[in-house]
Amino acid sequence: MAQMTRRERCLAAVHNQPVDRTPVGFWYHFKLDHPSAQPLAEAELAFAKKYDPDFLKVMHDLWLDLPDGLTLIEDPEDWRRLRPLNPREGNFAEQIKALKAIKQGLGSDAPVIDTIFNPYASANKLCGKKLMEHFRANPEAVKQGLRALSISLADYADAWAAEGGDGIYYALDGAQTTTMTEAEYREVFMPLDKMVLDRIMRAGEFNLLHIHGENIMFDMLHDLPSSVLVWSDKLTPPSLREGRGMHKGCIAGGINEMTFHEKTPAQVTAEALDAISEAGSTGFILTPGCAISTDSPEENILALRQSVGA
Repeated sequence: MAQMTRRERCLAAVHNQPVDRTPVGFWYHFKLDHPSAQPLAEAELAFAKKYDPDFLKVMHDLWLDLPDGLTLIEDPEDWRRLRPLNPREGNFAEQIKALKAIKQGLGSDAPVIDTIFNPYASANKLCGKKLMEHFRANPEAVKQGLRALSISLADYADAWAAEGGDGIYYALDGAQTTTMTEAEYREVFMPLDKMVLDRIMRAGEFNLLHIHGENIMFDMLHDLPSSVLVWSDKLTPPSLREGRGMHKGCIAGGINEMTFHEKTPAQVTAEALDAISEAGSTGFILTPGCAISTDSPEENILALRQSVGA
């Protein structure tokens, strides 16, 4: 088979078509004082140049803006103060500035996708990880705030697409049996995730749905709208093989992000080749289940990239 471009390879995997080699991607959180705009762009471009992934998943570590006078939501009633954000202002605008610089400076056709943390994850950051405590104390106030956050995230996805973005990495947190009941997720959070994902899928063509954490509600989640489904298959069921049997679309994963930094390059290569063998040669992208450690050895990252060939 003729050599494909990065974009052709990624989209062939999405559509379960033959590829010249398995696509590969990986990412970590940069240690930046200001994790967006020019510092983020420079860090991401250097990362892409050094490691040559087939797609670039950009980190999005800026918090969502809160109303004036709020730095943290401590009173559940304050969730009612949230309103949909303008995606061209504040921290959203800072992130789009970084993304545009990355897209312009990349020098390849690798898809550039930004990260969106789902309404649960975004809200949990804004209240010191007390979201479920607030929800059970004042569910109607929290629901109102979550709705505003969901609209903000969906509008932001549209704004990134309008700037030439290729898609979104949607980090879906909270849907774990150790965090909430299945009924709570199904009734409160799932409609919000589906609304945002529907908008994301209309805005771009290369969208990864990441089911975050352990004890995940895979049966309930895997058919949510996405181009590619990724979960920490080495840490939580199902395995790649089991997931392939349950999910009809493209899947990603195979690399244990928790132990990646401890392995030798030879062990990284072996794990990568095992994942490709388990998942199959089509409809699969080799990735970690989540972000690898920032202190991962360079030789391990290079081994992961080189495990799929040139």
